[in-house]
Amino acid sequence: MQEFLARHRIGVSRAFFVIAIALILLTVSAWQPSGVFMLFLRGIGFTLVTVAALGRLWCSLYICGYKNRRVIQDGPYSMVRNPLYCFSLLGGIGIGFMVGSLVITSLIVLFYVWIYPITIRDEEEKLESMLGKDYLEYKARTPRLMPKLSLYTNVEQYTINIKQMQNAFLDAVWFLLAVPILIAIDLAHRAGLLPVITTLW
Repeated sequence: MQEFLARHRIGVSRAFFVIAIALILLTVSAWQPSGVFMLFLRGIGFTLVTVAALGRLWCSLYICGYKNRRVIQDGPYSMVRNPLYCFSLLGGIGIGFMVGSLVITSLIVLFYVWIYPITIRDEEEKLESMLGKDYLEYKARTPRLMPKLSLYTNVEQYTINIKQMQNAFLDAVWFLLAVPILIAIDLAHRAGLLPVITTLW
């Protein structure tokens, strides 16, 4: 199972994404759209989605042109070994909050907890074999998924691959595009343009 998930992470993630989209399209939140709790959830959700998009761009600045070629240990990578996954989790939670569903948010978290530790272990084994001692030393001093702010270090100058950075920008912007899409879905539900099969807390 571990090997299957590691090899087919993208396919499994896309399948989960389709299921999550279907839930978002066919359900509505049990909380009142203009209620205080719903507004609170959406405010937190928007903040998390924004942080995720900007955070993924920040990470991409350091890996564009260097991924799998050397140990990346500056900026966000000085505090945690897998900052991209951390920001992706924040973005997923933010989307769940913006929908106003703790059920969908929980499914996103459970999916992350299920598949990404396996993916990370597989990636780290490959990095160990490619980068050897340097990566093992980095791994020993840097947390896997819980950032340690006191470890933060940076450099004054850094060379990046512009083409890869452009691709990373397009990847990160999807989180921000989720905001108007979710608003449009909510308006379509209120106008009766989309069918609703149930409500979710």
